[in-house]
Amino acid sequence: MATIKEAAAVSGLAVYRVRQLVAAGQVKHINAGRRILVNLDSLARYLDTGDQPEPINPGGMQRIIE
Repeated sequence: MATIKEAAAVSGLAVYRVRQLVAAGQVKHINAGRRILVNLDSLARYLDTGDQPEPINPGGMQRIIE
């Protein structure tokens, strides 16, 4: 987990692009008070696969791998 600025620095993306990905739900994140923490594994997966959505379990529950 990293802040948006840290995630942008690690990934080489612009800060506004990371914010767009978070707002669109394409990258997993959590809100910690006023901060948004980005899941770096999810960001890396997005960069590897592009705009393909992650598969959704039809049962409604998903396993989160940490």
